[in-house]
Amino acid sequence: MIVPILGCRILLIGRIKTNMSSEKTTIGDKKVISFQEIVKDKGITDQNFSQGFYHWVMFILTLYTRVRESLKMDFESFVILQVVVSHSVYEANKSGGKTFSQLEDQMSKITQRKSNRNSKLTFASIAEVLQLPRETVRRKVLALTKRNYLSFNNTSGIKLGPEYKTIYKNFVTQTTLDLSSVIRKWKSSGALETLIELGDK
Repeated sequence: MIVPILGCRILLIGRIKTNMSSEKTTIGDKKVISFQEIVKDKGITDQNFSQGFYHWVMFILTLYTRVRESLKMDFESFVILQVVVSHSVYEANKSGGKTFSQLEDQMSKITQRKSNRNSKLTFASIAEVLQLPRETVRRKVLALTKRNYLSFNNTSGIKLGPEYKTIYKNFVTQTTLDLSSVIRKWKSSGALETLIELGDK
């Protein structure tokens, strides 16, 4: 089962349904949420929104730059890689939460394990999750396999490759630190408390 971070739809992989969540990736008019209505309904003041939003945008821009400069990778390939990562993390979490080091070890084991028919990632399944042409996904996955970030064969499908460990150790660490910095800034400005209140039902 694939459970990506961003909302997806029920996938068909061959004749097998992969549980992706009932939410579709496309946003129709009825799905649009008014931030002003949420704030009004909850009686929240959002005067710190602009500060929090600025820090978030800077985080995204920094991430984009680091993908291009550190990983030498286009952002579409990076997102395709993240779908495979999310699948691997989901599999690792089946046996409970993991520390940074435990997850590294578990993900290495998952790359060596044979995938069963129900959990195998294919070009079609990734294309459906990201709403990309299948040929685009195929081309970018094969390019990532040449760098050993991914591995692919018809039996096991698409999995993380042996070189992903370099991304995990360095890139994931820096991204986590960057996100921690954003959260600290949100906390000091009061934006974090507002975000938490927005999520309360």
